[in-house]
Amino acid sequence: MGTKSAADIDAWLRDGGLVVTASDRAARALGTAFNRSRLAEGLTAWPAPHILDWKSFVRSTWENLSYDGRLLLNPAQEQALWARIAGESQHMATLLEGPRHRLASLAMEAHSLLAAYVPRLLRSSARAAWQQDAAAFSGWLIAFDEACRAGTLISPNRLPLELIQLLTTDQTTRPPLVLAGFDRILPVQRSLFDAWGTWSETAASNAAGAVHYYEASDTKTELTACALWCSRQLAANPQARLLVITQDASKRRGEIERAFLKHTSSHDSASPLFEFSLGIPLSQVALPQAAHMLLRWLTGPPGEQKLAEQELDWLISTGHAAASQQESLALQARMRALRRRGQERTHWSFADFAGSSNSLPRAWVERMAQAQRHLDGFARRPQRPIDWAEFVPKLLEAVGWPGYRPLSSAEYQALHRWGQAVEAAGSLGFDGRRIPWQEFLSALRRILDETLFAPESHDAPIQIAGPAESAGLTADAVWFLGANEDTWPAGGSMHPLLPFEVQREAGMPHATPLLDLELARTMTMRLLAAAPEVHFSYSRQCQGSEARPSRLIVEFAGSPEPLPSELYAPAAQRPLTVLVEDASRVPFQLGEAAGGASILTYQSQCPFKAFATARLDAKGWEPAEAGLTAAQRGQLLHAVLHSIWAGPPNGIRSLSELQDLADLGCFVTERVRCVFAGEISGGLRERMPRRYLELEELRLTRLVTEWLEYEAARQPFTVADTEVDSTVAIAGLTLKLRLDRVDRLNDDSLLVIDYKSGDVSPSSWDLPRPDDVQLPLYAGFALSGVLGGLVFAKVRAGNHAFAGKVGDAKATLLGDLTGNSALVKSPLTAEQLIDWRSCIEQLAKDFLAGRAEVDPRDYPTTCERCDLQTLCRMQENEALLVCADDTEGEVVADE
Repeated sequence: MGTKSAADIDAWLRDGGLVVTASDRAARALGTAFNRSRLAEGLTAWPAPHILDWKSFVRSTWENLSYDGRLLLNPAQEQALWARIAGESQHMATLLEGPRHRLASLAMEAHSLLAAYVPRLLRSSARAAWQQDAAAFSGWLIAFDEACRAGTLISPNRLPLELIQLLTTDQTTRPPLVLAGFDRILPVQRSLFDAWGTWSETAASNAAGAVHYYEASDTKTELTACALWCSRQLAANPQARLLVITQDASKRRGEIERAFLKHTSSHDSASPLFEFSLGIPLSQVALPQAAHMLLRWLTGPPGEQKLAEQELDWLISTGHAAASQQESLALQARMRALRRRGQERTHWSFADFAGSSNSLPRAWVERMAQAQRHLDGFARRPQRPIDWAEFVPKLLEAVGWPGYRPLSSAEYQALHRWGQAVEAAGSLGFDGRRIPWQEFLSALRRILDETLFAPESHDAPIQIAGPAESAGLTADAVWFLGANEDTWPAGGSMHPLLPFEVQREAGMPHATPLLDLELARTMTMRLLAAAPEVHFSYSRQCQGSEARPSRLIVEFAGSPEPLPSELYAPAAQRPLTVLVEDASRVPFQLGEAAGGASILTYQSQCPFKAFATARLDAKGWEPAEAGLTAAQRGQLLHAVLHSIWAGPPNGIRSLSELQDLADLGCFVTERVRCVFAGEISGGLRERMPRRYLELEELRLTRLVTEWLEYEAARQPFTVADTEVDSTVAIAGLTLKLRLDRVDRLNDDSLLVIDYKSGDVSPSSWDLPRPDDVQLPLYAGFALSGVLGGLVFAKVRAGNHAFAGKVGDAKATLLGDLTGNSALVKSPLTAEQLIDWRSCIEQLAKDFLAGRAEVDPRDYPTTCERCDLQTLCRMQENEALLVCADDTEGEVVADE
């Protein structure tokens, strides 16, 4: 026993001494610090330091001392063994694969806790009084021990106990040990170190001289302050080493990464100035994720696998499923074409996707089809897991994975870890069994989910870690995020498979609040000794509730103080874009543009949107839905109403014909059935349950019937035409239009009707920049005759109405309108028609001239309805828009 300072440990390592750390992360950090010191001394070569983390130390020592030939189970093998035992119990929770393996993980944890804290309870006789869930686990543990004896297997949790016996009987003189990064030494660890011989712990350094505790208004402000503090520290000392401590780093990773990229970016370095100590699941890394998706997709009948549309879109976009750039571009073009034609699906099998078009690259289709046939043949009967593991790389290579692009360093590392994951899945045949392909694929997925991946450290100056992971790390300054009363000390629940009294007596994690407090105090003291400057912070608002400062931190740092003013983000951040005055315009030369009235609507909403959609063919991605989409429902509604008002032989043409219908419900039902029979494609009908389409027919029948009952109260009218196609020329721009319906009113004027199932208002026509020019454009350029009005027909269940502008709405549209009705109070006038025409002509001229600046009509509302932000990069100019709004407000105030 004894202690050693940091300087003593460095000297110890230089002399060839052995250091055992609590974690692999602490071992790497200690090795990095040792190497950095040697470089500072001007050395160019030196012996590698002898540093082992706890698990590596135990395993290497056991391998040196044990010769009994037992197989050391890896995590995947041990979980599979526990899952098999749990499944044999026929407990309700173990009948399904997912819950069974989750219970297996819990059993592994319980086994580990017993081995580390109370190894005497590993004897079955000591657990005779256990009841309920604990008794069930006790039975599983008996079966697990029997399986290990029968198969000459050993769990890693038992290695320390085996070593203690071996070391006690072995009289060999062993070198002394130095322990580093242990917040607490578990009973089994202490027994093992005592059996080893001489050992000592790292001595705590002097506590930090500068300790602060800050209070922020919310988590975003707190995180921004931390990032700004790191930036200021590195600006003052580029060689500084900073440590940021945060709980739930995996859940907040994206949020943290965005804040640090925004506030700590460096123009002198291609790499970020920060890195996370904890990796992400291998299943979330692009290369392994793409490989597993391909394997799923190739699984053919009878267990045919389908990829969700967003999964397939992502897979194609990565390039990992194509052998050349041309193939990748062709696959992406095919996905765009499917969406453009409304043929998207929620899920795609390979057979459906490959058979949907002849435009797919022939070589790609042949490779995939041949690989699928190969897999189908090999998967006809169960195989040994090692055979599956050898088969998978060949199968992926045959389809062209990992793709045509050269791999980066991080991708090569991910490729290596993928190979290790496949080997781990192959090791599941340790008991000699054979498994079907689907079981191997599921096991591989679990291994990917449970394997953490982090690229090799580039020794970034800012290290982001969790409280436990930071053990053994030192820095020039530390910032601890989220130190409030609810999260520090960190709470937790007791293990569900072990008796609570056993956990309390043994002092297991989260057994009592006092244990959590003691551990948190130890960690806090260790952090205070890890750097000369330590900052703690918390936010008053956390996850929508009020938070209070941690009383433990108050003990060491005093009451929290407000954040310093320099750690607040400026009201307007420096824009990421560089503003360049560009007066150049590229005129539109074709004269005729696809898109109809929407082009001029977009020109009014934002000129860039019209340019991008009409001239760059840019479109937003509408994800597939399980049922009919809003657009498809709208098309069916339009088709039914067109069928009704199309006239003989099946439709009607006037109010009198509507009122003379003997059975309106039967009439509408027949029209809806005919439309569904003709408009619902065979592929769409196959993908949707028959009962679902029947319910959609009933819904649409009820909706249209209600609407016709509403129209039956109108003033006399005749339908002049429906679905009217028209080509118009506006200031040299040719557009093709389609009018939903044109009525001839009782004064012989024309009423233009546009069906809408959503909430719309004629305020969208307001000048100087209308939000929708469709109906004004029809009125001014596509009609021959006297215009009586423009209206939206709001076909909505329980809220049917007309909304728009009519010359004399009470006399020509609805006789029961009151004087307060918007249709009566705001009639259509000749001046409005002239103004609209002038505005529309100017929009057409602007489009033809190539006016395409990013100028949203009503920021941010206009931008929220647009899917082209990746092109216009509006978010990067948000600060400028905020500044402009503030300036306008100041001018108004001065006036």
